[in-house]
Amino acid sequence: MNYAQRAGLVLASGAVALLVAALIFDRFTISTLGFPIVVVIFTLVSLVAKPLTESLVRRHAREVYWATGLIATWVTLLVTDMVSDGIQIEGIGTWILSTVIVWAAVIGADAVADALGDGKPKEKTAV
Repeated sequence: MNYAQRAGLVLASGAVALLVAALIFDRFTISTLGFPIVVVIFTLVSLVAKPLTESLVRRHAREVYWATGLIATWVTLLVTDMVSDGIQIEGIGTWILSTVIVWAAVIGADAVADALGDGKPKEKTAV
């Protein structure tokens, strides 16, 4: 799967995850007109935040490497909320649970991307 295809998958899964979070939580709102902008911002930040977070955690805090996806998702939501007027997330419970919901969608998108692959055989790693 090339970078453009992966970006498209992140865009689609992010859009669905943000809509689901907005439907579940009263304090997670996305304006109708702002939704496309929110999704684009979310996607761009996500494509940067995940590899950056993984690199920093791998280098400085290996014991919490499992949490990089959650951290990257939270950072992505935070930046999107700060940069765009089209999304509002209020309350600690909403922040925590919406991060988990969006993170789960990201895991699903990653699984799809891995299943589709990039046409190259995967290297086997020793355990």
